Amino acid sequence: MKKRSRALGMLALLIFTTGCWDQDSLRDARLANATAYDFTPEGMLKQTLEIVDDSQGNQGKSTNEIHSGTGNSLRQSTDKIRAKVTGDIRYFKYGVILYSESVARKDLYPYLDVMYREPDHPTSHVKIAIVDGLAGEIIEQKSIGSLLIGEFIAKKIRSLEEMCVFPEMTLETLLPPMLDPGQDFALPYLSKEGEDVIARGIALFHGQRFTGNLDTEQGALYVLMTGKWKKTARFVKRIHSGPASDVQNFITYQTNNQNVKRHLAVKVQRDGQIDVNLSLKLPVTIVEYARDHLQDKANVHRLNDQLSEIMTKDAEEIIRTLQKSGCDAFGIGRQLIAHHPAVWKSVDWNKEYPNVRFHTQVTVDIVGNGILN
Repeated sequence: MKKRSRALGMLALLIFTTGCWDQDSLRDARLANATAYDFTPEGMLKQTLEIVDDSQGNQGKSTNEIHSGTGNSLRQSTDKIRAKVTGDIRYFKYGVILYSESVARKDLYPYLDVMYREPDHPTSHVKIAIVDGLAGEIIEQKSIGSLLIGEFIAKKIRSLEEMCVFPEMTLETLLPPMLDPGQDFALPYLSKEGEDVIARGIALFHGQRFTGNLDTEQGALYVLMTGKWKKTARFVKRIHSGPASDVQNFITYQTNNQNVKRHLAVKVQRDGQIDVNLSLKLPVTIVEYARDHLQDKANVHRLNDQLSEIMTKDAEEIIRTLQKSGCDAFGIGRQLIAHHPAVWKSVDWNKEYPNVRFHTQVTVDIVGNGILN
């Protein structure tokens, strides 16, 4: 009887409980979806912010406002914007942050620090990209097609991550490699051409500074080389001589990333030379090859060898660009810290990394050719 009375009492308390006493109401908040950071000619930080009114979002009639503010710090520029708008500014958990190339080349971390310190600032799904030119000009477009600008950019980045054109990165996953002396990182690289926002490739970082880039054609192979791929990667390669206008001189194929195999091994020789063996085995499906003849096994073997040679040379070019940029995106330094700590302590990694010898091999294996199998 006592247990029943106690249960009824607890049920009554639950009925009259309306919520947590310190619940933070969002009724008067303004939702920020996209943010961009540039330098003014005077060297001040300029923040451009998209604020979305989603009060009619269920009818598909969301609208946005674009505001900007300048300051000596990120927080000061935000406060300048807060002084212009009504309500408090809150950040959308699936938002996007853009940095101009000039900001990223100086040092990215000071313009991220406040976001990691604020407990209510979202990090786990927020996308980050570098912009060739003024990042704020992209936000000022307000919309592209039927999508508001922040939603468009976020969807664009996520779709290109699925295709392995961009490495997958969020505000949350960016912090560990940014602070790791043995690991560098890369971010999506965008630009504005007319009214279009296009993918320029991948922005490479050494430490916390933007130091170089890969183009979009190199992006997919780079992502596979890192070992952190998504669903599929597609390639178009020229395999026959003749005019570039002739589609028969090209082949298009895509990988089945569930079956891709990657191997990376770091070895330190007796003389201190550091060697890295990096291999990829890519089972691929032909999605376009106008000359066909894929029923001929000898022709398939020839294509396998030719594509393997082309892809290996592409991988070597990517590594040359990484070393020239000082970008240790594969975490070779992290391998030394973990498995060769004495070697790591004895070298200046900034000077040693460009001298690392990479031995790269990409093996292509055609396993399908669509419905013509």
